[in-house]
Amino acid sequence: MENKNGGCDIPTLIKSQYDHLSRTHRRIGDYVLNHADAVCFQSLKQTAAAAGTTEATVLKFCGQLGFTGFLHFKRELQGYVKQRMSPNETFSASLHAARQEPEIRRRIIETEKQSLDLTYSAATPERLDAFVSALCRAGRVFVVGHHISELIARSLALKLQRVGMESCLVDINNYYDVERAVVFAREGDLFVLISFPTYSPKVRSLAEYLGSAGIAMACITDRYSSPIAAHASAVLVCNSDHELFYNSVTAAVSLASMVGAALALAEPERVEACQKRKDDFYRAYREGAARYRTEQDDML
Repeated sequence: MENKNGGCDIPTLIKSQYDHLSRTHRRIGDYVLNHADAVCFQSLKQTAAAAGTTEATVLKFCGQLGFTGFLHFKRELQGYVKQRMSPNETFSASLHAARQEPEIRRRIIETEKQSLDLTYSAATPERLDAFVSALCRAGRVFVVGHHISELIARSLALKLQRVGMESCLVDINNYYDVERAVVFAREGDLFVLISFPTYSPKVRSLAEYLGSAGIAMACITDRYSSPIAAHASAVLVCNSDHELFYNSVTAAVSLASMVGAALALAEPERVEACQKRKDDFYRAYREGAARYRTEQDDML
């Protein structure tokens, strides 16, 4: 059962199954319904203790609702809660929970590692090849991000330039920058949109327009059912969970590097040709500047 933003609506799911739950499972469900913002930042042990039951019973509760485990359940609950809390509220809630957890540093490290594992499990060779193929076919690439995803967008745009692609970062907060990119987009150009919860309304609007206008688009987001994924011809998903912050960029930055590397491996001739042009320009530019500097000094 999904909400309008693509995440699983945990409270509605629990309520729909409530009559079929055991008394103990109902107690867990009641706890989740009343403390959803706390549960999504708790460990399995903490949730079991707070609900007055065992860890094994919580796992059975998650399984009865259709989840593969507590981590799967918590990840979906986090997605649901994030749609209803501001980043500041999320940070405050997670920080409060973290202060009660003596193993929080170890958990943060494990979450970051797990984020990478989940991301590359989803980035199958077929999906990565489809994304890279879309880039290879593109004449020019316009990369778009907002807020924290702008960091990933900037990183990806620079890596694409490094391997010989004509790419640029589009400032989603500058209407005229967006307008110029869209209006003057040529056949064969590609937009790469990067967005995570809470999905930027401007990025969502742009994705919708690109889809209706038939302009090619690929995306990097947190789930295949995210609002921008529906309009994309190629999608890569990466886990953005973090124990404290609203989103983690660890996996996304790594994925952007992987895309750049895969593109370089797919088209080595493009990379070599671009590097030769860069070297030729650098040499001529430096020599010319040195020559004119000498002429200028001689005139003084």
